[in-house]
Parts: sequence; C-alpha cells; structure tokens
Amino acid sequence: MNDYLLQENILDSKTVIQLRASVGWDSLSEPTISKALSNSIFFASISHQGQAVAMARIVGDGHQYFYLQDMIVNPAHQKLGLCQQLTEHLISKVKDVAEPGAFFGLMAAKNVASVYQKHGFIERPDNMPGMFMPID
Repeated sequence: MNDYLLQENILDSKTVIQLRASVGWDSLSEPTISKALSNSIFFASISHQGQAVAMARIVGDGHQYFYLQDMIVNPAHQKLGLCQQLTEHLISKVKDVAEPGAFFGLMAAKNVASVYQKHGFIERPDNMPGMFMPID
C-alpha cells in the first residue's frame, strides 16, 4: 500500500471520465464533469505510481445535507481497501463541519451496502431508498 497516495485535489475531467469508464459508468462530457467536480464540497482521490485509480466526493449544500457520491475504484485496484480509505477520509471531513441533525446520505447498490454499514451508514426502508448516517 506504500505505492498508493490519497490526495484532496480535484482530478481533471479527462481522468474522471477514464475512471468512470473503468467501472462501466455512463460517459459524460468534459464540461459537465468539470462543472460537477467544481461544485464538490470535498474531494479525495488515490493515485498509484502517479496514476489516479480511485476517487470519491461529497456533494450537497455544505451545511444541512451531505452526500457521498461517485465512489470509483478502478477494478485493477479493487479489494485493496481503497474504498475504505476514501470513505473514512470523507466521513472525517464531513464530521468536521456538520452540525448535529445534518443529513449525510448515499445511494449504494445492494451488493456494496455492507461496505458503508461498517462506517455507520444505515439502510433506509424500501420505500425510501438509499442510506444515511446520523450526525450527532
């Protein structure tokens, strides 16, 4: 894991498009990605030998609502704890600024929900999809 470096700088749109493609996500235009990234509250990425291999960000209003968004780990680098690192880092950033009662949510596929449950996220009822983390 010494070859992996977590950083808070926002990646460029071409790199994000490549990461999205690596996990089979839809392609978005560079201008759309650039605008979205610039509106992130927090951003974290992990590079391996100078190449970005994972990313995640927090979106929302920065006061009452926070959402963990765009968790991407290139398949060649999965199962190494990179998702855990990004999640822990971004949870810490949110908890530093969120006041009690703030909403911290995410949308996760059923097969990965357990990853986030380990960090305190709770599945919502079927009629209210997604997950959330109470901020005390």
